[in-house]
Amino acid sequence: MDICIGGIFDGQKIEQDNDFLKIEEHYSDNSSKYIKQHFHLFGQIFSFWVCEDVDLSQAIRKAENILKKKNENI
Repeated sequence: MDICIGGIFDGQKIEQDNDFLKIEEHYSDNSSKYIKQHFHLFGQIFSFWVCEDVDLSQAIRKAENILKKKNENI
């Protein structure tokens, strides 16, 4: 899936082959550092970019909600 959880790009999809990503806002000192995490949810493995400011339990809950909403739209 490669959807960002938390940070500047929360909810946006970013496709990168790296395991680490730093995003900086133009004309600002704001930045977000993301680490690619793989979650085993609903019997499948999904990848998300998790901002370093988000704890793992929050990231899992957000990932579950993203997947539930995606399934509702199908």
